[in-house]
Amino acid sequence: MTMDCTKCASKGCKISLPCVDRSDEYLEKYLSEDIQNYTKTASELIDNGRAGSLSRLQEIVEYSRLQGYSTIGVAYCYGMEKEAVLLRKYLRHAGLHPVMVSCTVDGIKESQIDPDKMDTTVSCNPLGQANVLNSSGVKFTILMGLCLGHDILLQKNLKMDFSTLIVKDRVYNHNPLQGIPGVKGAEDDFIENMPQNFNLVSVDELKSKLANQNSLKGVYLLDLRGRKAFETDGIKGSLNCLLSDLPKQYKSLMPDKTNEIIVYCNGGIQSIYAVMLLTMKGYTKVKSLSGGFSRFMNS
Repeated sequence: MTMDCTKCASKGCKISLPCVDRSDEYLEKYLSEDIQNYTKTASELIDNGRAGSLSRLQEIVEYSRLQGYSTIGVAYCYGMEKEAVLLRKYLRHAGLHPVMVSCTVDGIKESQIDPDKMDTTVSCNPLGQANVLNSSGVKFTILMGLCLGHDILLQKNLKMDFSTLIVKDRVYNHNPLQGIPGVKGAEDDFIENMPQNFNLVSVDELKSKLANQNSLKGVYLLDLRGRKAFETDGIKGSLNCLLSDLPKQYKSLMPDKTNEIIVYCNGGIQSIYAVMLLTMKGYTKVKSLSGGFSRFMNS
């Protein structure tokens, strides 16, 4: 009988009452020094309330630190070179030394590896990537956006541990979960759970907060208008950032995702987009000033 745990109603294995028990076949292996190294390191990333506190990339950096890796490999798709450059900077800032290897390494043509093709286009070369990484002496490699099939070839030929950071999905912007019917994205949850007032704060509410400075403790005021307007009549204590710059600056401007955020622009339209962006980035208390700064000034 084929096992299908998704159809199990009792979930007995979650309370040590499994429907089958073959643990005697592998429990002894778990106690070996080699496997203990992996299990203990994995536990470090999630134990004591850490689960959900680290992004996948942060976990990779922490894992590398715990394992004592200083130089790590990155096997990336050339189509993601812009992102690979950013990853290289991130890893270096974290104290690691990345060996960055593109899928086009060695410049092999498609016709050279597939006799049925006449194309002279440079081919993806997972065997070449594996060869470079193996000869570089790295002990851990990150896979980044390789084509399906090429990633399998790479994994079969790598001689070190590896983990996947990004899976390529050209249809769903490299988020394969969105290809499963019924799976909701952050934008779906936002729309479905959007309150009737669309996270709006009225001018009167904001002025009341401004009159009582204690109520502004832990509140981020975010002005999306241009620098000149901000410096001329911005609300005291506000941060300033154009909407177009917000995706790059929100983390440094507002590091605490649990703090209340009140966003305002001139007319109240751009601030709504900011609410959506910040909410989808994990901020929990984001509001837009109803009517914008122009209503604030004229009321």
